[in-house]
Amino acid sequence: MRLIVLLLFIVSISIPASAAGSKRCLYINSYHSGYAWSDGIEAAIKTELAGHCQLTIFRMDTKRNTSTAFGKQKALEAKKLIESLHPDVVIASDDNASKYLIAPYYKNSNLAIVFCGINWTAKAYGYPYNNATGMIEVSAIKALLHKAREILGSVHTVAFIAAKGVRTDEKEYAWMAKTYARSHVKVIPYYAANMAAWEQAYRAAQASDMIVLNNIAGIKNWHRDRAIAYAAKYAHKLTVSTYDFMAQYSMLAMTKIASEQGNWAAQVAIRLLQGKKANSIPVVANRRFNMFVNLPLLQNTDIKLPDSILFKAIKVVP
Repeated sequence: MRLIVLLLFIVSISIPASAAGSKRCLYINSYHSGYAWSDGIEAAIKTELAGHCQLTIFRMDTKRNTSTAFGKQKALEAKKLIESLHPDVVIASDDNASKYLIAPYYKNSNLAIVFCGINWTAKAYGYPYNNATGMIEVSAIKALLHKAREILGSVHTVAFIAAKGVRTDEKEYAWMAKTYARSHVKVIPYYAANMAAWEQAYRAAQASDMIVLNNIAGIKNWHRDRAIAYAAKYAHKLTVSTYDFMAQYSMLAMTKIASEQGNWAAQVAIRLLQGKKANSIPVVANRRFNMFVNLPLLQNTDIKLPDSILFKAIKVVP
């Protein structure tokens, strides 16, 4: 019991708070500090909520620790924090916060909930609730396939490379496979537990028409410079991504914007603090995307991007 109390105390005081009267907000981050996606959501939430409530942050760290047992334990720790803090609003980002904490313990409760960053659909967690609303996270996979066909002429097989055992990556693959199947495109998954396995998958994926580099968070002993050098040496097929931090390894990226999720969630939280009911605010999907091209990576291939892409895209310098 002393250990649990001490843990909660450390979590509560280790995050700078934005004091605003007696209002309290709690942000439950499914992942860890240093992961680019959730760092972007967190930064936007901090900025938007400054002056509106005292903000406490709890990170579940389930990107680096993927077991169900770990997720359930972190959810119990977060639940104890909620019971001691009595927040006015809880913001929960990415799938695991809803899977392990919100759905089991706070569905249709009196606690106001805003979720964000849940990939593609929130139905698996029973949303919408009477006490919750949110923004789901969708990727520009249809647009990427359209761009790939514009570049290559035809696409029949797509390799999908991601971290092994990560719920969001598996969900992303399933949605992509279903979506691309309607266009008669087969998606082949490659899951890597470590850097060497990722490199092996990258080489094998060159047999496909297009390669999708999904998230590398959760891949052990990842080394940025080694991955950039490996891609430069072995990239022959069109390599794309939907994550901005993967643009340095990809030829073309059409990426979600983490701050869009955080800004929207925080703005909704402010409305809930002002007395608005969560179930009166509809669940929405993100709408904004950035496009990146990696010219150094393209230089070693015969792939030519049309001017319509080059003029619009942000140029990547690895």
